[in-house]
Order: sequence, then C-alpha cells, then structure tokens
Amino acid sequence: MTRIWPVKVHTGVRVRMRDGVELNVRVTRPDAPGRFPGVMEYHPYRRLGAALPDYRDEYPPVVPYLAERGYAVVQYDVRGTGSSSGFSTDIYSPEERQDGYDMVGWIAEQPWCSGAVGMIGKSYGAVVQWQVAVQRPPALKAIVVRSANDDVYTGFTNPGGCIRPWMFEYYAPLMNALNFAPPDPDLVGDQWSAIWAERLERSAPWSLGYIRNTLYSDYWRGQSLAPDYDRVQCAVLLVEGWADWYSTEELRAFQKLQAPKKVLIGPWGHYYPEEKEAFPGPRIDSRPEYARWFDYWLKDIDNGIMQEPPVTVFVRDWQKPSLLCVEDAGTWRHEAAWPPARVQPTTMYLVRGGTLSDTAGDHGSTSYAYRPSVGITTGRRGLGSTTPWAMPVDQRLDESYSLLFTTEPLRTSVELLGEPFVQLCAASSAEIAYFHVKLCEVADDGTARLICDGGLLATHCDSHEMPARLEPGRLYALRFPLRHCAYRIAAGHRLRVAVASAEFQNAWPTGQPAVNTVYLGGSNASHIVLPVASGDPQPLAAPQLTESPHPAPAQEILAQPAYRLELDLVKDTVSCVLQPADAGRTSSQSRYTVSNRDPANTVISASATHVAVHPTLDIRIEATCQTSSDATSYTHLSQVRITVDGAEHFRKSWNTTVPRGLS
Repeated sequence: MTRIWPVKVHTGVRVRMRDGVELNVRVTRPDAPGRFPGVMEYHPYRRLGAALPDYRDEYPPVVPYLAERGYAVVQYDVRGTGSSSGFSTDIYSPEERQDGYDMVGWIAEQPWCSGAVGMIGKSYGAVVQWQVAVQRPPALKAIVVRSANDDVYTGFTNPGGCIRPWMFEYYAPLMNALNFAPPDPDLVGDQWSAIWAERLERSAPWSLGYIRNTLYSDYWRGQSLAPDYDRVQCAVLLVEGWADWYSTEELRAFQKLQAPKKVLIGPWGHYYPEEKEAFPGPRIDSRPEYARWFDYWLKDIDNGIMQEPPVTVFVRDWQKPSLLCVEDAGTWRHEAAWPPARVQPTTMYLVRGGTLSDTAGDHGSTSYAYRPSVGITTGRRGLGSTTPWAMPVDQRLDESYSLLFTTEPLRTSVELLGEPFVQLCAASSAEIAYFHVKLCEVADDGTARLICDGGLLATHCDSHEMPARLEPGRLYALRFPLRHCAYRIAAGHRLRVAVASAEFQNAWPTGQPAVNTVYLGGSNASHIVLPVASGDPQPLAAPQLTESPHPAPAQEILAQPAYRLELDLVKDTVSCVLQPADAGRTSSQSRYTVSNRDPANTVISASATHVAVHPTLDIRIEATCQTSSDATSYTHLSQVRITVDGAEHFRKSWNTTVPRGLS
C-alpha cells in the first residue's frame, strides 16, 4: 500500500543564480525527516504566491499528489517574471535555460533530496523540459512532458511558415501584462521596489522576438528539441490530447527519441486530464501515471511500467462536431509502437470531378480563387483565449471556397493511426501562396467533421530559413504532413480532402491575390497518403486507467467567452473577436481582421490587463498591441501602461517594422 506523507509548503525561498539573479522558489515536500527525490517545474505565469489553506488545492494537481507520495516538488518563477528578480526580454532566453540546468543541481544538493531529480510541467513548463534535458544535468533522471512542441518555430509561432495569429491576439499582450507586473511583496519583502524597478527599466516584450524572427534561424534552433533528439538521455513520459496543439509534436518526439520512453495520448484539450474542465472527455486521472513513472526512475521501484506497452492512445470515432465537445467518442487502446507495425501507407488520389480514389485518373487540373477568410470552421483547438469553446465545427461553411475530393461511401470502417501526408502538384498566379489541406469524415446528411489538417507556405517548400519566390504558373510538387491522428471512419461515411489557400484562424494570410491550380492524374497526380491500420490479429490488453476524481461540470454552467466571427459586407472583411471568460486578476480581448479584397491588409488589435497582488496598493498593468501587415511589411506596436491607485506610474512603447518577405 502506498504511504501517504504529511506535506508542508515552503514559499518565498530565494535561490541565487550564477549571475546574482534570485529565483522565487516554492518547495512542496513531505513534512518529515529523510531524503526524497526532487521534481522540478518552472514557468512565467505568476502562480507561486502565498500557499493555499489546503495544499491539495495547489496547481497543478500532480504537485500535492507527488508530495504526499514521497517527492520534494520544487517550482519557481522564470527570471524577470513573477517574484523572481532580474528582467526578461525574450521567451526561453539563454540565461533562463542555464537557470534550469543550475536548478537541477541545486535541488540534488539539498539535504532533503535523494540526489535524483525529475521534471514536470504543461505547455511552457513542458517545452522547458526539453531545454533542460538536452543540457544533460547529471541529476536529471526522468521527465513527464505534458503538451510541448519539439520545434518552437514550426510547432508554436510559425506553423507551416506562417505567423500564428494567436501569438499577437492573445499571448503577446498577456505576457506583457504579466511580465511588467511587480513581484509579490509578501514573498520578496524589502526587495519589492528594487526588483520591480529593474524589471520596468530593462524588460522588453517577448513579441518583439516573434515579429523580428519570422524565418527559422538560430534564434529558434536554440530553443528547440528538434532536430537533434539524441541529446535527451533521461527517461521521457509524454502526455498529450488530440484537442490540444501538440499531439503531432509529442508523437514525433516519441518516434525520434532514443531514451527510455512512453506516450499517453487522450482526447483532451490544453488541460491536465484530471481537471474538471478537461474537455473533451473521457477524462482520466493522470497523477498515478506520473507517480508510477517517477517511482520507477527516481526511486528504483520495479513496478513493471517498462514492461507495459509503450503507447496508450484514444482512438476517436464519428461524432457530430460542436464548438464545445464535452465527451468525445472512441476507445482506449494499447499499441506496441507508433505508428503500429500493421499500418499500411495507402495512397488516395485527387481525381477530376472531385473524387478521392485509389487510382490516379486522367490528366487534368482544377483551379480556385484564394479567399483569405477561409478557415472559420477549424477552431482554435488549443491554448488560452477560447478553451474549451473552440473545437472544429461542421466544415461545410469553408467548403464553398475549397476544392473537394470525396470517396464513395465506405463499405467497411477504416482506421487511421499515424501521420497522413499530402503531395499537391500545384501552381499559383502569385509569387507567394499558401496551401492548406483538411482531411474530413462526411456523414450521410453531409456534415463534415475535421479529422486532421496541415498547411505549407509554398515559398518555404524547400526551407523555412531561405524561402524562394514562386514563379507564377509554374508547377511545384508541394509535400507536407498533416497532423497525426488516431481515428476510425464509420462504414457508410465518406472520406474527404479539402484544399484551400487560407486557414485564417491559425495562419496569417498571404499578401497577394491569387488563383491557385491543383494538377491531377499522370505524373502530376496530387495525392494523400493515409496511415491505414489493418485489424490486429493479436490485440494488446486494454489500458487500465484511473478515472478523474472530479465529476465533469454541466455544459450549461460553464463560463462562456466572447468568440465570434463578424462579416462586413461593405468592406468584405471578416473579423474574429475574442474575450476570454473571467480569469480572476487577468483579462484580455482582441479583434483580428482579414480582408478578402486586399489580403495584404491584416490587423490585430489586442489588449490585456493584470491586477497585481499587493496588500494596500491598486496596481494595474495595461498592455496593448497592434500588429498589422501591408504588401511589404509587418508592423508591431506594443505599449505598457501602469497605474498605482489610479495615477500613472509607468508608460513605455515599442514599435518595430520588418520586411514581410515572401509570406
């Protein structure tokens, strides 16, 4: 029987780094003598304030769970954020990455630590695990990566080579509001004023780095796990959800890592699977999976975890799409590999007349006009501003402006397990064009559910570092992957490929009007390769997962964000308006407008406000960003204004314009 230890939370611990910066550290550990393995987490999200009355309510839920089971969990604020000292000018700075290495060593040397250290974290706290692991600190033995990209450029900021609008709709003003806020005076005491003064003087918006680095470079390479996955030598447990952003990135990492590894892919969005809001369900309790992983790798308990199948995956089934999916349809499965050995790459051709077929068909071509506002149905599926209200809806609203290729009704169900990829033999009337492909299941009534999708800025077809201008009218063979999937298409339903040249909710529109052509048949046969899984003659035992301890809240009581699309018929523009539901001390809103008439003209206006923690002062940090493009440039204006008891205390603006390049 597992021993449950009494727990004590130690807040306001200060740990000095090699350059004198002091990190704000919280230690949650057994309230008993002895040495315990350490588990580290860090991020910039200001969650490390005063301890809650009941330590079991601390976030993330796995922290108190591990502490009760004999682990010392160490969490800290990134330098220049929260209640740490120093300043911050870039996401994932070299100094921050060095701190991660040094903190592993500090934890291992503490009298309450056994000398073995692991890491946990979600999102930012997951990406940084790669950044620490590739440095190979000697004490780091195992990590649990919940929702991380493996390449910051293609997975986070610039998927397919296009700017991700979310970076400027939501994340840029949010992080300005948080990063320019003062530390918690209860944690830093007399240093409060000095820490805040240095932060205001020397910090800068992270968004300047995003807009100044729209091509892949050493700036992004230094932050990323890819392409040299072999640098990671500690044991890795990957946890992700199909409704999150990074299922593909985590499965790709799983495929390429040479270290001991396992992966768990469920249906969820950007949540820990046991949280009340972990939609879509079915939700599980992932905390026992963390404990078993660390028991094996940090405590040397032979619990058999490495003899179990390495892949635990939720295989999705047909369900009518909805903006909020409370419970997804599907089954849990164990697999011996990803993709499973029984998967057969199966080529389906885009054929004249709109057919998706296993034969190439006659020579031909079909064309369509680029419409920048295509992409209203694919949702956000991921982080922050709209979750959990942002799932893909019925795809037919976009299909009028897409090329469609559809199979006949399937005689039997078809299961896809792995990464589809497409090859479009395509040409454009423009020098710059983007191509986006959706794979959908189509029901008897015509409802189209998105299975997975992917896109590529065609000027980046050879390189994200050195794009090349397209020659109008020239045929290019564009090969790119779609997102990984585990999906069973129902018998009687049809499979559809939709081709367009915009994905406006998730990719900044290209700047030139265009008529794009897809070639069919013969040597120029555009096609998709599907990871079709045959029946397994010896299926593995089903996973034994623990249910979440929290009942799912009813949909009608969930807070609803403002999330709407506005069509201006006179100007022929489409705007996406976002305002997250109440989030306590932090609020934000944005308007993102694209023009069908002039695709170069795109504008995002966004703001965020954070109310700082202080016992007597009303401190408000207001951050605004305007990001726009024209035919030649991207322009980003960022401003921070701070008031103390209603009087202006600080104001600063940053304005940068960079060449648009071939985007």
